[in-house]
Amino acid sequence: MRIEIKKRKNLIIALFITALAIGLCCVFAACSKAQASSSLTRDPVYTSAAPTDISPDSVLTGSASKSLEYSDPMSNLYSQKIYTREKWLADLMKTLDLPIADRTDIQTVFLTAYHNGIIDDPNLQPDHILTRRFVAQTLVKALGYSAHDFALADVTDPDSDLSTVAYYGYFLPDDSGNIDPDALITEEEYHRLITEVSRYHSLSGKTILAFGDSIMYGSGNHGVGIADLLGEKYHMTVYDYSVSGATFGYYKSRSHIPDQIRRASGTVTDPDIILLNGGTNDMEYVAMGSESPGYEESFLDESTFAGGFEYASLLLQTYWHDTPVLYIRAHNMDTVADAKEQRYGTMALELAEKWSLSSVDIYSDSDLCTEKPEYRNAYTSFKEKIGRCDGIHPTALGYSKFYLPLIEPAFGSLLGK
Repeated sequence: MRIEIKKRKNLIIALFITALAIGLCCVFAACSKAQASSSLTRDPVYTSAAPTDISPDSVLTGSASKSLEYSDPMSNLYSQKIYTREKWLADLMKTLDLPIADRTDIQTVFLTAYHNGIIDDPNLQPDHILTRRFVAQTLVKALGYSAHDFALADVTDPDSDLSTVAYYGYFLPDDSGNIDPDALITEEEYHRLITEVSRYHSLSGKTILAFGDSIMYGSGNHGVGIADLLGEKYHMTVYDYSVSGATFGYYKSRSHIPDQIRRASGTVTDPDIILLNGGTNDMEYVAMGSESPGYEESFLDESTFAGGFEYASLLLQTYWHDTPVLYIRAHNMDTVADAKEQRYGTMALELAEKWSLSSVDIYSDSDLCTEKPEYRNAYTSFKEKIGRCDGIHPTALGYSKFYLPLIEPAFGSLLGK
């Protein structure tokens, strides 16, 4: 009997201790939750730091430089660096060589941006976290872009700054056409934006010379093709001799790319870079041919794709020997058999290497494959005579999302930018 009473007594004590432990855990969890909620909703806490020069790796700059200290919940929420309006404006103006002191206070940054026409109100909150919307507003003003309607699903104003910068590829819409205007700028995105602004500053005023077919010409984007988009984005002068339907190999009634080069030689004397594309129409109309045994003109057969490509390369070196050339292979299309696309495309890349041309391979290095109906319909132009999107000619969205991100780094690299 005593043993049974003792067991009951021990059981009651164990239950009491367990209940007490559970109660203490609940109280602790509630306090932690309240603290985390408070940390997430209050403004970031600033602490003084030594003045630093402006760089993409610092959070804030100037004589009033600050570092951001966050509670653990905030640190977990944002695994990448947090950027503010003040830092963006300071970096933007310094990258463009606009007059701003190396080390200055926050108020001066906003006043300087205001006087340079980058913001409309010098009294903006400096500690606001940087969003895509604010970047777009300031980029359009700083770089003087004309408005473009990019038909973004989550941007209602057809003349919005976000639509314009998306048109030029600063932000890439998802497959549904959304760009999330109020998303915070990530570290990777921030570095890329500064790189593109730096490229703008370096390339502005330089000259592009372009040759090729409808992909270069921009038949799916109202005649605004690769060279035109780059020229507009970086304020460069463009001489575009490309013609829709052109071929490298000679074919009657079609523009011959070597002839485009011959015509340009009498007009454009000193371009900074040459863009070249072609091959899509050759697959339909011209035999592929083979690589020549040498570099002499006598070896080249202009009636074939390979011969025409080599002849174009020879002419480019003859007329503009010191100008870098970038060959652009088009995307994967549903209008041509894969085997033929691969043969012609591989030949083009091999010949580009033979003639010391740089190249960008949209076919292999991007996801734009119009054999997928959803890609064909989203990124190429609609043709009434066939009653669907053609799978060949990129729209503005096709260029900005798949072409420009691959072309621009190579393009800038060739010009040392």
